[in-house]
Amino acid sequence: MDDDVTKLRSCVTLNTFYNETQQEIANLNKKISSQNGIIAELRAKLAKYERTCVRVEGEEQCLVGPSMSLVESLCKERLKLNQKLKEAEVESAQKLESSKREIQSLQQKLREQEQMLEWPEHEKEHEIQRLRATLAARDREQATQHVLCDSLTDEVEQLRGQLGTTVRVCEELLGRLEKQKNLPAFAEHKTQVNEVAESSEVARLNVIITKLQEENQQLKNRVAYVENLNSKWQKYDQSREEYVRGLCQKLRESNASKSAGTMTLYQQEINRLNGLLEEKMQECKRLSRERDDRMQRNKEHIEMLNQQVLAYVEDFKSERADRERAQGKIQDLQEEVGRLQLQIRVQNSREPAPTRRIIPILKKASRKQPETVEPLLRNSPPDSSSRRLNAQIAASSTSELQCPKCFAMYDEKYTAEYMNHCEECARL
Repeated sequence: MDDDVTKLRSCVTLNTFYNETQQEIANLNKKISSQNGIIAELRAKLAKYERTCVRVEGEEQCLVGPSMSLVESLCKERLKLNQKLKEAEVESAQKLESSKREIQSLQQKLREQEQMLEWPEHEKEHEIQRLRATLAARDREQATQHVLCDSLTDEVEQLRGQLGTTVRVCEELLGRLEKQKNLPAFAEHKTQVNEVAESSEVARLNVIITKLQEENQQLKNRVAYVENLNSKWQKYDQSREEYVRGLCQKLRESNASKSAGTMTLYQQEINRLNGLLEEKMQECKRLSRERDDRMQRNKEHIEMLNQQVLAYVEDFKSERADRERAQGKIQDLQEEVGRLQLQIRVQNSREPAPTRRIIPILKKASRKQPETVEPLLRNSPPDSSSRRLNAQIAASSTSELQCPKCFAMYDEKYTAEYMNHCEECARL
């Protein structure tokens, strides 16, 4: 990004230079036009003066006009100005082309950067995974190259050791060969002495000599084979060293080229990941604050609910105590109502004549009793109150008849009067 900013700045400066050069070209064009006007005027004046000639009596005619040196200098100056103008135009065109190419490349890079920024998360993750895979592959390749270099150096050391051993063996064989070269002269001298002294040992010495000659020939062959091997090993060692040096040079070049390109990519990726990390950290802080606020609100709500539960428990306990007290009062009132009904029945059985007047009084009393009992029944449970009312209705229905309109009560013995009363109530 810093390189892009610097390139943009350089493009801006190039644009300013281009504008300045265009202004300079315009000024030069103005100057040239003015010079052309001056030249035209001078030429007109020259033509005007050339057509006029001055005659003096007794002398030759003389022409009045500008000098040729002035005209030549003006022409040279005009040529110089035209040359400068052409050079300035060419230079400005080159600068414009270079700045346009630079701007296009920068715009392409900016578009690529914007496209990379507009990538979705999974594509970014895929690109990160791909870059990591390439990095891991390069690391593995570099590790294998290091291992190969180490193995090659070990092999070179082994070959050098083998070469040293072969050199020592060759030196030993050369020493033995020199000894064997001295042995034939000594053997000949010894055979001459032995021929004079002991003729019986000639055959044995000849056999020994032949064996020594065969051994000498074998040693020569071995020396030649070892020398050939030594030359081959030297060539192989030289080629191996050259190959190793070439590999090391390639490794250094590849590492230098890769490190220059990958470091910028790694730095950009690190900056992008740092930005994402900061965004995630900010989001985590925001979520933690929201969680703390939510937990505080939940705690307050739980405390309020606990207080409401305690208030409801206390209200329920007080209502249950009120219902128990009301139920006790209802039972007492029911017992008193039963006792009063029993007394009324006894009185009705004793006084049969004014039954029609007593029964409405009983009806009014029975109306008042439910009205007095009703507020108590409201506080009692609905099931118990309904059961008690049903029991009362059942108990009253077994002994009395009730008018459906005015709720007047009649004994079962007076059914005719009850029917007449129902007809009258229906008429009213």
